[in-house]
This record gives sequence, structure tokens and C-alpha cells, in this order.
Amino acid sequence: MSIDASILGMVFAIILFIVFFSAIVLYLAYRIKETFRSETRRGIIVTKIVFLVGILFLAGGSFYFLASTFPTSSADPTNEPPIDNGTAQLTLVVNYPSTIRMNTNLLVSFTLTNPTSYTAHDVLIQTSGLLDHFTLVSSTHNINGNIISINDVPSGNSICTLELTSLDRPLTIRETIIVTYLEMTEPITQQISITIQGGR
Repeated sequence: MSIDASILGMVFAIILFIVFFSAIVLYLAYRIKETFRSETRRGIIVTKIVFLVGILFLAGGSFYFLASTFPTSSADPTNEPPIDNGTAQLTLVVNYPSTIRMNTNLLVSFTLTNPTSYTAHDVLIQTSGLLDHFTLVSSTHNINGNIISINDVPSGNSICTLELTSLDRPLTIRETIIVTYLEMTEPITQQISITIQGGR
């Protein structure tokens, strides 16, 4: 069944429900009114009013329940595909241990994701003071100072991994990782924090 046919069927079912339920409510109200027409006692009048008000609440509650069963569309930006503006759009995920012992090796990986069909050119990762506080053991990409050169990132994932050695003293390092590339509208930034603990 197509979407249009489903919508028409839903609308038709709602109209039938409203007509049917309204007819029942009107019939009950009429029968209650006729049943207590000749009654003038206070208790009977109060009973008649309670019945009528109860029917109104029943009708309102039924319509509210019907309305609450309809699905509401909520846009989830994390599941939406990126807008195709003719250029690459990168995202960054940094994986690293939040706590490390002194004089211990650790791995820090930078995952660059390009969900578009375009290639990002001249991609650079600026590590600020990360390489000043840790000793570089090895890297999957070329490093010049605090700049990691990734070159081009085609569609998909590109991972850069650093093997580092922590300092010989306790310290907490907080810094901002910055990714730049030729087609960017603004740099990509991510905060990281690594705590070096003393002792064994």
C-alpha cells in the first residue's frame, strides 16, 4: 500500500470513528434526558448532571487517546545523511586512555570519517602540546613538530595512530585537537584530557 493510500485510509477511519462515537454519545445523552425528564428531585438532577459530564469526559478521553496513538516525526540529526554541498565534510573521533601510569606506553588514535563521495585534501591534525608532554615512539603518518600530515582523506574512514610514552611524573594534560583541510568551512576541534598517575 502506498503512503497516499495509507493516509487516506487513516483519515477515513478517523472520520468513521468520530461519527460513530458521536452518535453513541448523543444517543446516551438523549436516553438519560428522557429517563429523568419527569424527575424533579435534587438527587435525580444531580445524577443526570453527573452522567452527562461523565459522558463528556469519556468522549474527550477517547479523542485524546486516539490522538496520542498517532506517531510523531522527530528529526534525529545523528541519523540524517550529510547535506551534499559539493565538498568533503570530515568528522573526528579521538580514542585515548583517560588515565595512564608514569613511563608507560599508550596509543592515541585519530579517526577521520568522510561520509561524502568527495575527497578532503591537505588534511592536517594539530596536536598542540600533546607531543611536548609525551615521547613519540611511532606514528602511522608523518609528523612535523605538533602537526600530523594526513594528506588526502577519500570517502570512508582514515585512521592515524600514535604510540607514545608518558612522562616520569604525575600530570594532567588537557588540550584541543584541531583538524584542518582545504575544503573546510571551519576547523574541527575536540578536547582531550589524559591524567598521568604515579606509582605502580
